[in-house]
Amino acid sequence: MKVTVQLVRENKEIVVELPEKATVKDLLKKIGYRVQGSVVVKDGLPIVEDERLNDGDKVQVFLAASGG
Repeated sequence: MKVTVQLVRENKEIVVELPEKATVKDLLKKIGYRVQGSVVVKDGLPIVEDERLNDGDKVQVFLAASGG
């Protein structure tokens, strides 16, 4: 299946190929992001790491700010 991902930090959009029944965690691993410190938004709402994605989904990935 294909999921469109807007990488907010990089200001770019990519299409990621994932196996059926892939989760948010699988997506983050595929694009090289850690679950901790990442926020994935679908339809304007944050979604949890174990939520399954569907073919054709469009999500945004934000990285939480850190530092001091």
